[in-house]
Amino acid sequence: MSTYRNLTDSGILSDGSIPCAASLNARLQSEHSHWVLPAGTYTLEEALKVPSGTHLKLDPKAVLRLADGAATRNEHYLIRNADLQGGNTDIHIEGGTFDGNQNGNPRPEGLLDAGYSGASLHFENVSDFSLKNITFTNSEAYYARFTKVRNFHIEQIRFDSDRVRPNNDGIHLGGNCRDGVIRDIRALRPAVTGDDMVALNADDALQRTEVHGMTNGPIENILIEDIHAESCHTFVRILSVTSPIRNIRIRGLHGGCMNCAINADGARRCRVPVFDEANPPFADGVGILEDIHISDLFVWKTSQTRHALIDIHERCWNVKIDNFQRQREHDQSPDSPSLRFNHFILPSAQLDEQTIPGQDLLDPNPPFESFVDQFDSLVVNQTKS
Repeated sequence: MSTYRNLTDSGILSDGSIPCAASLNARLQSEHSHWVLPAGTYTLEEALKVPSGTHLKLDPKAVLRLADGAATRNEHYLIRNADLQGGNTDIHIEGGTFDGNQNGNPRPEGLLDAGYSGASLHFENVSDFSLKNITFTNSEAYYARFTKVRNFHIEQIRFDSDRVRPNNDGIHLGGNCRDGVIRDIRALRPAVTGDDMVALNADDALQRTEVHGMTNGPIENILIEDIHAESCHTFVRILSVTSPIRNIRIRGLHGGCMNCAINADGARRCRVPVFDEANPPFADGVGILEDIHISDLFVWKTSQTRHALIDIHERCWNVKIDNFQRQREHDQSPDSPSLRFNHFILPSAQLDEQTIPGQDLLDPNPPFESFVDQFDSLVVNQTKS
């Protein structure tokens, strides 16, 4: 059985006064694989690069903080896996605070400019990993993003920021992610996260600054549960244009959101389009959502927008939503729908005792909307041919 060693016992200071990423990386690249990081602040002038086999336990009062000016290029992060191209496996990180120091590491001003993506954690080509009991704070864009990962477990993650930034996704899965658990995710103050608490983006605008370094592709076999926020932007985004998102289980969304509890709008409201609305990839709309089961939503709106709490604008097969409850006593947008289907051809669906007939919701036809405060079951049960 491997013993844990102190990652700083070679004289690395824990007062944040001297950048220490190079020294920490040298230790991580040694033959030993099990490490503890004591309480203190560790200023990182470059990304902490985590190799295969690493088991890293941070003291609850240990802070990894990105140094001022450390992130200027797309490949710069606070922490990443060591081998982005060849891949890594068996990485387990637990505890501590990851501080992206957004004030000291701004993004470029343009939406498509080269430069820092704003991501604090980036895992690419990683299998069999876990992240547990970590607080992410002050990220310039995505707090933690993943692409081409499988067999993972993300649990007890907290988000907090002194300044909320646009595109502050929490746990962001890009393309080619499968077989994972995302559980017990909480925002620690209002307006956090400034975008999606959890995002499943099988397709995205890869030319966009925040998305540089990600990929498009299927997302499959993901369990998401126990998500809490007082007033996040959106709880869960499900974004598919041509890549499938299938076998997804989402349960236990609790709290307020400015826009949506479930957003599957095809990124139509994003500032950089993911597809050409004048020439969509399929005659009957965009998206491939298959075998999606969502349950136990106890949610409300915290701003007056027309977004529906459940907003589905993507083609779907075998989608089921159980136990939806809109908490009207907290709701700040009483005129917005609870449920909206739009921009695709809806097969017949069942909303409790109400049969929703099949209908063409493509432009210029109006959407289907419902303003119910609660329902026990919504089923869209067409079978994909």
